[in-house]
Amino acid sequence: MELNDYQNSSELHRDQQTSDRGEQEELKPDRDGKSADPVRGKWSPFIIFVLPGLSILLSVVILSTVVILFSQHFSEVKVPDADFKSEHSQLKSNVTRLSEEVRSLRTEHKSEISKQKQDPPQVQCPDQWRRFQKSCYYFSLVKKNYTDAQRSCTSMHTNLVVINSAEERVFIQHWTHKGSHWIGLSDSISEGDWRWVDGTDYASSVKFWSPDEPNNRYNVEDCAELLVFGEWNDAPCNFHRYWICEKSA
Repeated sequence: MELNDYQNSSELHRDQQTSDRGEQEELKPDRDGKSADPVRGKWSPFIIFVLPGLSILLSVVILSTVVILFSQHFSEVKVPDADFKSEHSQLKSNVTRLSEEVRSLRTEHKSEISKQKQDPPQVQCPDQWRRFQKSCYYFSLVKKNYTDAQRSCTSMHTNLVVINSAEERVFIQHWTHKGSHWIGLSDSISEGDWRWVDGTDYASSVKFWSPDEPNNRYNVEDCAELLVFGEWNDAPCNFHRYWICEKSA
């Protein structure tokens, strides 16, 4: 029994020495000066110095991008704002101009109404009649003798024209370029006693006879005609001439 206990004690001591030696070998530094973790020793400087630099550079890039995008957005907003101000100014100008035009039209309208109140509307002349001042005139397209010409006027409830002014004579002459026209003047009742068909006083009225007219040539010229150049001539009443009818407008 004692021998076995001694043997066991020696083996236990020997095992203890072996275990201590192994722990001391593990605690000894690497003879070649290398780290136990080769990867950690190789990348530590990169992680410490390079990665922060990259982080800073990336931050700068991101910040620059944000600034550029903000600037573009601000420019896009600013341009429409300028366009809006320009359009608003133009619209305001147009409204002002239209207001002035409306005001002017109102003034003209009031003036026209006032004028119409003072001067009653003029009656329009019938078709194929020409208006001058307060009369309407019909210029025939065919020729007839004096008596038939007066009858044609009577059928239209009027008479052959009576010329009362130089202005009326000029107006009529403008429409008589195609030939001579009968007018409402004759001395067929009594030679030398010229009378207007509507009873207008011949003595006090204007006269536009051609020189040396009326001359009653051959004692047969009793009816007055208007020549193309605006003067009067006495002619035989059976001659065929154009004619002019006149009536109040």
